[in-house]
Amino acid sequence: MAELTKGQLLRQSDGVEMAPLQQDAILFNPKSNRFCILNKTSSFIWSRLKSPASPEQIAEELCMNFSGVAPADALNDVQNALTTFLDLELVIPAS
Repeated sequence: MAELTKGQLLRQSDGVEMAPLQQDAILFNPKSNRFCILNKTSSFIWSRLKSPASPEQIAEELCMNFSGVAPADALNDVQNALTTFLDLELVIPAS
C-alpha cells in the first residue's frame, strides 16, 4: 500500500483514460489493463490532479465545492482516495 507524505504533490499518470458517467467517472489504465469507477467525490479529486496538487490543497477545495464537509473528513477522504489511486498507478508523484 502506498504512503502519502504531508504536502506531497501528485498528478495524473500519463496514459490513464477517463470517461464521464453522469456525475461519476470511469478510469482505464492501459499499463495495468484495469478499470476504476469513481463516485462524484473521487471524480472531483481525479479532475483536480490534472495539475500537481497536495492532499491538503485538494481537501481544502473539496470543502469549498461540497457543502457540509468538515475539513478533517475531507482530508481523510482525499488521503484514502489518493492512496488507492497510487496503488492502482493512476497517479504519480509530481516531479
